[in-house]
Amino acid sequence: MEVSLEMIGEDGLAALNKLVELAAYDLSELSGSDIHENGMFVMDFDSRNWFEDSNMDLYFIRYDGKITGFAVVRIIPEEEINYFNHFFVLRKYRNKKIGKDAAIKVFNRYLGKWRVSQFDWNLPAQQFWRKTLKEYIGDNYVETRRKDNKGPMQEFERETIK
Repeated sequence: MEVSLEMIGEDGLAALNKLVELAAYDLSELSGSDIHENGMFVMDFDSRNWFEDSNMDLYFIRYDGKITGFAVVRIIPEEEINYFNHFFVLRKYRNKKIGKDAAIKVFNRYLGKWRVSQFDWNLPAQQFWRKTLKEYIGDNYVETRRKDNKGPMQEFERETIK
């Protein structure tokens, strides 16, 4: 059984919207967010905006052919950096190295500078990214504060294809 990435096409946007809602629900335990009166955690979200942005790449994470999460990479041209904008793995598939394998597969698709960031309140994400980066590139990353000062961010440069 293998982890794979699938570029999300227009026909996958409805599923991605639902996964974003699941991610928001999942994070509410840590962020303290409440559900809106319409029964949703995310208001007025449409992944079509991501899909139509030429600087965003959207992926389903699959394990054994099943959707297990998603990854969104935003290329920030003015900084010449690849940014892990969103990353989510369904609870059922956590702690099975699926997230780590998926993150590494995403990193391996892009050369150049990388940024990953987390919120202060999301300690599990901080632990996940520090452990994944340590396995991927050792101590060859720099950790500082996000530009909005809401949590840590890690940056590194990937110069060769793995």
